[in-house]
Amino acid sequence: MWLSNSQAKGSRVAKPYMVKVKSITDLVNIAVAAQVLLVHRLNTDSKSVFYIPFPVYDSLAIYYCETEETFKGKYFLFNRFTGEVQVSESYVNDSKFIVIPIVDVIEQEFLPKDFMEKYYSKKKSKKKKEERLEEAKVSVS
Repeated sequence: MWLSNSQAKGSRVAKPYMVKVKSITDLVNIAVAAQVLLVHRLNTDSKSVFYIPFPVYDSLAIYYCETEETFKGKYFLFNRFTGEVQVSESYVNDSKFIVIPIVDVIEQEFLPKDFMEKYYSKKKSKKKKEERLEEAKVSVS
């Protein structure tokens, strides 16, 4: 049932359930099993975070995976016969693959703030440490 604007004003959505999976392969397997053929990617300075949101009653379950380096590629290719997951820069028109697009997220209000702070606050604290070290070097000289 869809809520009209007047009904939605008083309703609240509970905090999402964050489910971290071990690897990209696990996340792609979830996407294939749930038939949600879209993966979101959020790039930070040092990591890429991939996630898939699912509605759960009055909340969301967000399955996610992080990679240590920024991740290249625009599509995940799931091989129907072997279960192997590959990454491709271009769309592949081959019936043995399920093609899952990767959507780059630039700005969002979807993921919880405390979840996002662990990716962005480290950068700020490193900058502050570097600034303090530079100040210490200047004062010693």
